[in-house]
Amino acid sequence: MIVKRFLFVLLTIVCGVQAVVPVAASELEQMKRPTIGLVLSGGGARGFAHVGVIKVLEELGIPVDIVVGTSMGSMVGGGYASGMTPSQMQDIILGVDWDEMFALRPDRNELNWRQRNDDYKNLFIGEIGITSQGPKMPSSLVPAQHLGEFLSRITEHVSDVHDLSQLAVPFAAIATDLADGSTVVMQQNTSLATAMRASMSIPGAFAPLQYQGRSLVDGGLAQNLPVETAKALGADIVIAVNVGTPLAKPESFNSVVSVMAQMVGILTERNVDRSKSRLSQADILITPDLGALTAADFKSAKAIIDAGEKSAWDYASKLKRLSVSRREFERWNLARTLSSKPPMPQRLAEVRVEGLKVVNPEVVEKAADLQQGQWLTQEAAAQASGRIWALDNFTTVPYEMEPGPDGTQVLVFRPQEKPWGYNTIRIGGKLSTDFQDDHSFQVVMNHTMQWLNRWGGEWRNDLRIGKDGYLSTSFYQPLGAGSALFIQPEISYESQDYEWYRGRDYPDSHIRNRIFESQVAVGLELGNYGLIRGSLGWAAIKSEPTEGIQLIEDDLSIRSGFAKVSLELDTLDHVAFPKSGFALHAQGIHFLETFSGQSEATDYAIDAMLPIHWGNEFVTIISAKAGQSSIPGRYALGGLFNFSGSAYGRYSGSEMVLGRLIGYKRLPTKGYFGFPIYVGGSFEMGRLEERSGLNFSHDSPDVGRWIKSGSVFVAANSLFGPVYLALGHNSRDDTAIYFYWGVPY
Repeated sequence: MIVKRFLFVLLTIVCGVQAVVPVAASELEQMKRPTIGLVLSGGGARGFAHVGVIKVLEELGIPVDIVVGTSMGSMVGGGYASGMTPSQMQDIILGVDWDEMFALRPDRNELNWRQRNDDYKNLFIGEIGITSQGPKMPSSLVPAQHLGEFLSRITEHVSDVHDLSQLAVPFAAIATDLADGSTVVMQQNTSLATAMRASMSIPGAFAPLQYQGRSLVDGGLAQNLPVETAKALGADIVIAVNVGTPLAKPESFNSVVSVMAQMVGILTERNVDRSKSRLSQADILITPDLGALTAADFKSAKAIIDAGEKSAWDYASKLKRLSVSRREFERWNLARTLSSKPPMPQRLAEVRVEGLKVVNPEVVEKAADLQQGQWLTQEAAAQASGRIWALDNFTTVPYEMEPGPDGTQVLVFRPQEKPWGYNTIRIGGKLSTDFQDDHSFQVVMNHTMQWLNRWGGEWRNDLRIGKDGYLSTSFYQPLGAGSALFIQPEISYESQDYEWYRGRDYPDSHIRNRIFESQVAVGLELGNYGLIRGSLGWAAIKSEPTEGIQLIEDDLSIRSGFAKVSLELDTLDHVAFPKSGFALHAQGIHFLETFSGQSEATDYAIDAMLPIHWGNEFVTIISAKAGQSSIPGRYALGGLFNFSGSAYGRYSGSEMVLGRLIGYKRLPTKGYFGFPIYVGGSFEMGRLEERSGLNFSHDSPDVGRWIKSGSVFVAANSLFGPVYLALGHNSRDDTAIYFYWGVPY
């Protein structure tokens, strides 16, 4: 009996030891495991290689305890630290429209009708501020709005975390204080999206991030490979991944851009060398072989990720010593991926706008278009931020969701007003040449003063110098903050020159129309895509020959009151190379007085365009325009897509009809400087007649005859507007080679 009891106790002790020993060993192993810090450098698109490296770390079973990233390394590292898997990060990267990410302005369907009209004038997107200290330029080339919206969306699952050491894996992003160049470690009192945004603010490309009274830019200027920060945060062993762009060879210093890039590269490489010197023998430095792939190769993301993965395997023998058992790694990785979940949508208690000094917050709230009590998601907040940005009043529109009463949320917008102010100038123009005798140009300038009152009063002045001159001043006044109703007084002067041909080769007379108008319009905006407007005004019109045969016996003139009605609808996604939407512009003017020999004086015009996207980047445009006027020579045709093959403005008359069929395809090549390249052709058919009652109405053999024309062209959508190189020919045996800059429709 005693023996049995002894054996029972012994068996119990042995079983208990067997049950306890594995747990104790596991805890001991965990206690002995060094703290591993993962350091991911900046490098633009080359930073996508970090995803490939992380794939290898997971396959080798290496858990990391701290992640520190700079620039693109902060985006990948922050995503991993917040619980994302490498496959999720890869899907996000491959799903991004990088053209939209780096777009210079909002999508055209978000712009108001005044901004859309400016597109036809070929005004440059950038504006110059006029301040008491002189001209002031914007602080960046690319607005950070799309980047901010993107980072907010991909970090939605941790949007309520404002201490990044509390993420699944403690994380820090590196930024640089623009004031003194010091390193700023973004970890405490910041969201993950804000930390990423600060670290990715490439100077000159993206505007600095205003954070706690400091202007923060890309962390690569201070610590592009932040080894020292990882060690300061407690890393015993560092796995550092350097994807920085190597310095260029001297033979490539052939432009201002390349020299500036090399200068930034030198500064970055110096701090990278300093960080490398902090590495010990126990640390591991991985330098992926990315070949000729550059920091700007965002559309080669898959190739960069694959190259990062392939290169990481070359370091497998060094990395394996940091591996843990597969069971332990999977337990760690499961805890990492499950530690954070997307917040559930909550009811919106309030929309609050903070920090504005010039713009009326009521206008911002209306543009947000959110209703109290609706379910609020990160996507809805990002869309509202985009609508506010499209007002063209702010550089960027950051936002945060804050807790409200009874489990609701308060959406707080902090729009950044333009540092260069709301008194601005934009310039642009058009140019056409056939490389022989016909050369025409227009220089266009727009001056705008916004926010002259709390309802958003706006004074605009437009100047056009060239073959046809134009000057106007107008005051746009909404009838309430954010109101669709508006009143718009305007004064304009137009000088229109055209030529009259009785023979085929040279003009017999040069004629000039001078048109002065003053009017007051009342209008209704139809959302962002158009308006309907009615005007009452007074005009003085004079038509006279300037040289050549005296075709007009007396100056033709009229001074009269008039009534005008106009309709503008425009949903095109692009004015020169559209793929979707439509455009319709129509107006009618009736004068109270008449020109001599006419029963009435009128001016009617309509212009319509419909693009059809067939897929595979092929588009057909169906376009037509027509007009009838009491003003002689009111409509001039000639040049690219307007009787191609002829000189600019070669044909003129008081009645016009023109139909176009234009087809083009975007080439898969990036094009020069990365601009999209198109090839295409056009067919046009139309006629002009002169029915203004002048004594030379039927002297020209071209009057009243249908003219057919066509062209083939190569075009580019450049930073300064569309550019065409074309060959045109028409049924009047006119042939021309064109270089055209501007919108030709």
